[in-house]
Amino acid sequence: MVTPFAFSAAIPVGAKITCCLWVEAAKCRKKVVLPVPAFPVRKTCLSVLLTNCAASAAISVTSIASMIYEVAKKFVFRTVGLFNQDFIHELLILRYLDMRIFFLLPLLFLTISGNSQSVKSQIDEQQNRLAELATDKESILNDLEVLRLSWIREQMGVMGYPVSTKPTQLVKHSALALGYAEKHEQAAWVMHMVIPEVEFANVSRTNDFRIDSLVDNGSAEETDYFLKSVAADGELVYDGFGYDRGHLAPSADFRWSQKALSESYFYSNMSPQKPEFNRERWAELESWVRTYVIDFKESVFVVTGPILNDDLKQQGGNKVSIPEQFYKIILDLEGDEKKAIAFLMPNDYCAYPVSGYVTSIDEIEKLSGLDFFNSLDDAEESRLEAMNTLAGWVHEENDEFGEVAPLKAPLPKGYFNTLQAKYQVGQKTNICGKVVASKKSKKEAIYLNFDQKYPRNVFYASIWKNNQNNFSYNPETEFLGKTICVYGKVELYNDQARISVNREEQVTYWEDVEP
Repeated sequence: MVTPFAFSAAIPVGAKITCCLWVEAAKCRKKVVLPVPAFPVRKTCLSVLLTNCAASAAISVTSIASMIYEVAKKFVFRTVGLFNQDFIHELLILRYLDMRIFFLLPLLFLTISGNSQSVKSQIDEQQNRLAELATDKESILNDLEVLRLSWIREQMGVMGYPVSTKPTQLVKHSALALGYAEKHEQAAWVMHMVIPEVEFANVSRTNDFRIDSLVDNGSAEETDYFLKSVAADGELVYDGFGYDRGHLAPSADFRWSQKALSESYFYSNMSPQKPEFNRERWAELESWVRTYVIDFKESVFVVTGPILNDDLKQQGGNKVSIPEQFYKIILDLEGDEKKAIAFLMPNDYCAYPVSGYVTSIDEIEKLSGLDFFNSLDDAEESRLEAMNTLAGWVHEENDEFGEVAPLKAPLPKGYFNTLQAKYQVGQKTNICGKVVASKKSKKEAIYLNFDQKYPRNVFYASIWKNNQNNFSYNPETEFLGKTICVYGKVELYNDQARISVNREEQVTYWEDVEP
């Protein structure tokens, strides 16, 4: 039989771990020596103590207490009940010490209690640090907002504001400036900047529409856009004029600043816009500008306004003019290639995609009577203001990269652009556009998307597998990036117009079309 001491001598000192198990305090004098796997553990046991002993000599109470603390600490963190099997299997032998082990219990509990208090203090300390960091972060964010607002005002001042041939009042707010045309009760232009911080900003709409007190003779007001009355049941009844209070500088461009976003709701930044315009293509254009800034990480100047003239209809008590067209100009001076682009849209449903309304700053100047960016070098200003292409404005990783506007109507007789295709359903005719994407399906049919990629495209051509042998080239790659016309019967499938192309004679390159 292996005695306790003989067993102790047979193993290294570092592995000599002993345990005293109390089922009841009065029965703690019985020695038991068993291999760990056979240790009969019961969850009714009151406690487990461990000590590290020499082969035949006892060690100090302090050393024993230290060992008890270390193992007990491991025990406390690992056990769910009083014991668990994994913990028991780590015990090597049971041994009752000749000294009265009960003496160690108070020391053990005091040690654990002291450590518990120490850990609690550390938790409190770290929580206090987090609170301090949160306060510091909020303070830094506020400072950054103030600095950004100051920088934007500075940049716009250096760039210079549009010059008008008609009377306007220059009004400056925190992150936008405008030229208020009193005769039309709205701004002739609004200038602001879109900065990359807009990507992660999360300030919500405030909807605090209000009069702009900085306008000398008072700006438009709520009653110029709709009237409110109280019904018999107490509900508010709105009687509008059929137009939205359309932002010129969109609130979403300022979602990095609570102050700037709120100021975008001044009525001086509003203009009557038809819902089908304001909520569709115009909103898409605004989003397009933000996407550009986010994709390229470059800040841009934006100037937006209505085309104002004396023949416009009016609404409201202050006789707010209802524009027939709106423009938006974007200028990027931060990138390697300095560039500008302009858009002109009707205040109505816009059938073309955003890209179909590209124009030049020169054209906007002719229509509006405004002179933009006159602080630029004359040669540079002339170059930028003549630009009228989307080239360089869409990131190659963006889904819209490579998309183009439909060919401008009218086309030569017997030819139609992709937007006109759905009006030719059931007819045999030529539909023309640029192939911006091509794809082969699982059934090996080739699909050619014209002008816009799926699912935005309004027209496509299909070449079924059994007809692909009728081509002397690979149509999937041959037409990509080229402007072509396809002839055939126009069909409507899932609200998209299409033509099935069965042979290469149905395809004509645009440059070969007789004018």
